[in-house]
Amino acid sequence: MEIEFEKEELFELYQVRLNKPLRGKQKYPIQIIQAYQDRVNLLHSIEMLEVLRLVPGARFEYLKGDRKGQCSLRLNNQYRLIITPIDKDRIKVILINEISKHYE
Repeated sequence: MEIEFEKEELFELYQVRLNKPLRGKQKYPIQIIQAYQDRVNLLHSIEMLEVLRLVPGARFEYLKGDRKGQCSLRLNNQYRLIITPIDKDRIKVILINEISKHYE
């Protein structure tokens, strides 16, 4: 699957090497960064978004309301990754604007 990162911060977070000590204060806990990297790797490996429904713990869902047209994947009980499918045929995904705290 082709992936674009809307913000440079999301791309950099994907590139962080967690086997080395991180410097400075982190915006997200290490467990969330690892889950984020795992979800992005998962997105790279699939060919259709519907496959995500079969992944235990991902809790893939299409969003409603203000976020209609977007989808979410769980990182843990508190955080989720918001994605926007661009084209179902090409299965291009943009990882957009946030790793959000659910229900905030």
